[in-house]
Amino acid sequence: MYSKIYSGTALGIDGMIVTVETDISSGLPGLSLVGYLASSVKEAGERVRTALKNLGYSMPSRRITVNLSPADIRKDGAGYDMAIALGILISMEDIPVTNNMFKDLEETLFIGELGLDGRVLPVKGVLPIVDYAPKEGIRRVVLPEKNADEASFVKGVDIIPVNSFEDIIEMLSSGKWSTPYKNTEEEPEVFYQNDLADVKGQDSLKRGIIIAVSGFHNIIMTGAAGSGKSMIAKCIPSIMPPLTHEESMELTKIYSVAGLLNEKMKYVNTRPFRSLNQNISQVALLGGGHVPKPGEVSLATGGVLFLDEFPEFGRNIIESLRMPMEDHIVSISRAKASLTFPARFMLVSARNNCPCGFYPDRKKCKCTSREIYNYQNRISHPIMDRIDLRLEVSPVKYSDIFSLERGISSAEAREIIQNARERQRIRYKNEDFLFNSELPQGKISTYIKLSKSEEDLLRDFFENSDVSARGYYRIMKLVRTIADVEDREEIRPSDIEEAIFYRNETVERGTFI
Repeated sequence: MYSKIYSGTALGIDGMIVTVETDISSGLPGLSLVGYLASSVKEAGERVRTALKNLGYSMPSRRITVNLSPADIRKDGAGYDMAIALGILISMEDIPVTNNMFKDLEETLFIGELGLDGRVLPVKGVLPIVDYAPKEGIRRVVLPEKNADEASFVKGVDIIPVNSFEDIIEMLSSGKWSTPYKNTEEEPEVFYQNDLADVKGQDSLKRGIIIAVSGFHNIIMTGAAGSGKSMIAKCIPSIMPPLTHEESMELTKIYSVAGLLNEKMKYVNTRPFRSLNQNISQVALLGGGHVPKPGEVSLATGGVLFLDEFPEFGRNIIESLRMPMEDHIVSISRAKASLTFPARFMLVSARNNCPCGFYPDRKKCKCTSREIYNYQNRISHPIMDRIDLRLEVSPVKYSDIFSLERGISSAEAREIIQNARERQRIRYKNEDFLFNSELPQGKISTYIKLSKSEEDLLRDFFENSDVSARGYYRIMKLVRTIADVEDREEIRPSDIEEAIFYRNETVERGTFI
């Protein structure tokens, strides 16, 4: 007898339906799995055979063929076990499935790994599949109980959690599906350990951070060790607006595919802050592997990718950030497929003034001018050109450390940023980008109107500095963000002067030596 069951797989953070066809015919007894399968799927035959035996079902002495289509897409993982086992039992006619239930199976998708005792075990990458399923006419998804919270994030599809394969047999035999799962837990309150008000002094730095977050601009902080660079970087998630449902869905998909969801984090509801170690590999940064997974640049989508001691990272690691910083995606190519992961992150980097970190305190710093120059120039011009704000961080003064005056708090900064982003949302509502930092070069004149005096100011800067054409356009975007932070549409000369100050071309050239 022939049977057809639906399962699914994740391609990047997108889902795809996989049809599991089973046929039992005369011939040499055996179980054949076909359809461009990885070893983890080929092993499903033994898992399914043993699980069914332990549940009291024996394989017939006939030829069983299971085809997973489409055949040109490589299947990986153990998520097809449940569909394969169910297809075999229906083809064996060991389950009395009613006509109505057969119709329901056309609108039902099965995901889950089988234990040898018949338990249904959780798998990763469930959310992209469940999110895609309704587009193909799927009304319900049967999956492991531990994946139910993750899958319930998708509206418009019934989630049927199961603990054992026997639960599925019982539903099919009775002709009645279990009650769909509803997540009744309240969304946990977002709590941040770091607050901008705890950073003493550094008013210019805080202002630069607010501008950067408002327009989602990349930044680098340069200053002596202990001046507060890392601390203020850790405050950035606390001043970012809350995730929208769409952003939370995208992030949860990424974390689902990466296998990072668990009982403590069933879905992602906070802006990510990914702090990297200098020993990170290129695969861990960008993603990849035998079974492609998202890397740190994708896990930081919508949030912060923090690289402390930026010059200490390998040259290949630093240079590999070029495409994600520019295109906001990462493409991973394999022989039979190419996967694309989002990488819309805000790069926040920090570095000392010299290798030892004490410059300009010459009582402590013993580095030579050549060592300092070489240290600063480990970051290439193309990378620095993609960083909009270059912030110089001065050591905190004694009077600031013990001052009782409380600076701007994260809540106050977040309100300013939300207003600036709302202006951008309204302005770009008919565009395919969200922030000023993403404004295409061809549309700069459309959204940034300058008077003659402002054009003259920019022309003088361009002609009397070493700024590149890319740097010029990035200053223009920064000008637009500064005006948004000030809650106005028109551009003023003071906005241009502030943008030039924060762009700080001298930092790249190392003229502070």
